[in-house]
This record gives sequence, C-alpha cells and structure tokens, in this order.
Amino acid sequence: MKWEKLCVAANEIEAGMIAGLLENEGIPVDLTYSGINNYLKIFMGPVVAVEIRVPAGKVRGAREIVAAFTGREED
Repeated sequence: MKWEKLCVAANEIEAGMIAGLLENEGIPVDLTYSGINNYLKIFMGPVVAVEIRVPAGKVRGAREIVAAFTGREED
C-alpha cells in the first residue's frame, strides 16, 4: 500500500484525535514522528510534531473529513 502525507499535527494529542476521526470513517492512518526516532519521543513526550499519512487513494476523502471537523483546509 502506498501512503501519502495528509498533514502534520502539532503534537501526539492532536495526531491521535485526527487519526481517531479518520479511522472511525474507515480510513487507515500511519503516524510518523517528524525528524526524530521513537527513542527521542520518549524524552520529549507528546510535544513532538507528527506526520499523518493515509493510503494514496484516500487522501481526498481524508482531507474533506478533517476540513469538516476542524473548519480549515489541511496542508
């Protein structure tokens, strides 16, 4: 499966909320911690930016869902 970037969440909490919203709609989500490895995440906690990726064929639908929920277009 080919994954594409949907957006970057400011932190793990925001990423979890977006991921939950998308998964509720049947869209699989892959979370990648931007620029760090998982060991650094342990020390930094939930303040590290998180890239949210979805399957290539689901990007448009995912953007619409996130926009409807947040009231803004995602990058």
